[in-house]
Amino acid sequence: MPTLEEAKTNVIDLAKKFGWGTKKEHVATKIYYAMIELGEAGDAWKHRGDKEWLKRELNVTSEEELAKHITEEFIDTIFYCLNGIYCLNPNIDVDQEFEKKRKINLQRGRTYIDDNE
Repeated sequence: MPTLEEAKTNVIDLAKKFGWGTKKEHVATKIYYAMIELGEAGDAWKHRGDKEWLKRELNVTSEEELAKHITEEFIDTIFYCLNGIYCLNPNIDVDQEFEKKRKINLQRGRTYIDDNE
């Protein structure tokens, strides 16, 4: 299992191989594409009760396939985010920044109404 930093390196290897863009001028595109992927995940989730739509639009025929499809869209989002971070500054340590943000969120102790379990 790669760390986030290792995953960033893997994504950048792909980006360089396929010409996906790795410069600061590409940041806006990475943000935009990440939003598109999240939108695709949301669209699939929104239609989770419409078996005909899922089959026609996504070729999804089970809850397990839907979960895998949505997971793939989330992963695509992560790819674009890691690529975008690299475009901002290749030297940003994603693992360090993740841990810093996790600690900030832990201190907040905030819960949103829709997140209550």
